[in-house]
Amino acid sequence: MLCSDCKSYGRLGQIAVHPDGHNGSQNIHVHIVINSVRKYEGRKEKWHDKPCEWKQGCKHKSTGKMMHNVKKWVKESCIRHGFEQVDLLTKKHRDNYWVEKRLMNKNASDGVGITSNRELIRNTIDKMLPAVDSFEQMVECLKGIYGWKVRVTDKTVTFATSDMKKGIRGNKLGDGYGKAELVERIAQIVTEREAVNEARRIAEEQAKAKAEAAAREEAIRKKKQIEEERKKTEILSRKRKLAYEQNNIQHKYYSAELDRPDWNREYVEYLDAQFIRDAALLSEEELIAPIMTREEFEKEQAVVLYREKADKAGELWDKALSELYSVTHKWKWEYMDYLEETRFKELSNVTLREAKEKILSYEEFAKLKKAVKKIQEQTFEVFDSSADAKDETQTIVVSEKADIEVPKIEEVVLEKAEHVPEVIDYTKLSIEERASILQAPTDDYVAEYDAYCQRMGYTAEKMKSVRYKMDVYDEFIEEYQYRKKHCGMRGDSGIVNISEKRRETR
Repeated sequence: MLCSDCKSYGRLGQIAVHPDGHNGSQNIHVHIVINSVRKYEGRKEKWHDKPCEWKQGCKHKSTGKMMHNVKKWVKESCIRHGFEQVDLLTKKHRDNYWVEKRLMNKNASDGVGITSNRELIRNTIDKMLPAVDSFEQMVECLKGIYGWKVRVTDKTVTFATSDMKKGIRGNKLGDGYGKAELVERIAQIVTEREAVNEARRIAEEQAKAKAEAAAREEAIRKKKQIEEERKKTEILSRKRKLAYEQNNIQHKYYSAELDRPDWNREYVEYLDAQFIRDAALLSEEELIAPIMTREEFEKEQAVVLYREKADKAGELWDKALSELYSVTHKWKWEYMDYLEETRFKELSNVTLREAKEKILSYEEFAKLKKAVKKIQEQTFEVFDSSADAKDETQTIVVSEKADIEVPKIEEVVLEKAEHVPEVIDYTKLSIEERASILQAPTDDYVAEYDAYCQRMGYTAEKMKSVRYKMDVYDEFIEEYQYRKKHCGMRGDSGIVNISEKRRETR
């Protein structure tokens, strides 16, 4: 490193390092030999007087300024690298030199190491300076702590350790140890210390302000978090209340549906899906959504099923139009009218039973039409025979005392209708078609229900396999009410009260 520094000044140098061997003190001696002729051009320093002192190829010129700066550089380099170094800048005096020489020899023989009084005083002062605030405080500390004798005048200061007979002036210790220099050094140290303390104070204030700002932000964050948690708690409380109310409604509908003998499986599954298990996972809009009653559910279910049925009717209509021929399929247009009526029926009037009714194929429709036509032909024969009977009864003379009355035409129709063979599959007919074929109902529910079960195929064996027997009864009531409304009622005498619509149908 020293060689590189020498080279920066344009000179070639040689460094020799060896321990002090004549007294065994193990002190390190460093010798620096510099070439007298400058090989390279060096840096111009402020202590240079002439260009030959930095120009390339010029000979070395040893001046007082040059030697002073070299000694200062050596001292600073040793201190920077942690080496102890005698003060090269202090003027040597013959008496002090031999005193220190004897002390160094004595310390070396004792194995303590070479330490002179001057060096001891300098080291002690250097250690004391960072701890005092003034020159006077330093003097008091040296007297009180170390027991030194310190004499201070206006311009000088003299130091003497406890074992020294004669003191040493500060300016004899080297640069920076005179009175004025010590006062200046102490003032500089105090200034630096105050600057450090001020910087530390500013740093502490900044850290404190930063900590306070962080604390305020943390308080705001915690307050905001608490507010959010409070809002979440309120929302969750409202959700749980809504869920409790919805579950009560769901339980009410669920229990009522299961108590019915004709319970709807799809509606039960829908209600089971409406049960709220965790209110936190749903929004308030979802929690206040109304639960459908059975009527509303079946209405919606009927619309969905009937749409599928209408789509299928449209497919059958297209198929009938393209594949059926009027010559070979005499019921083609009636069948297409039936499909079109099914396809375009108003959905608001559709019932679940109608939505579940099967769409007839052309073969089934043709078979049904043939059966209806056959019944109508037999009915017309009954009317014709009853008309002939009426003409015959008009020629008979009946006395006023005769108890025999001429049967009315309605009674004849009933008697003839009882002998019409049952060749129709009523399970494939709609309520309207069954009502157009059957006779008017009576007020005997038991007899009518038995007749309904017989023609619909609900035998005792089949009724055992029916899970919900109330469905059969509901179907019977629906047909009975329709027949009663459109066909009238039969009284106890067996007379049929045929409505105008019934007569038009016949």
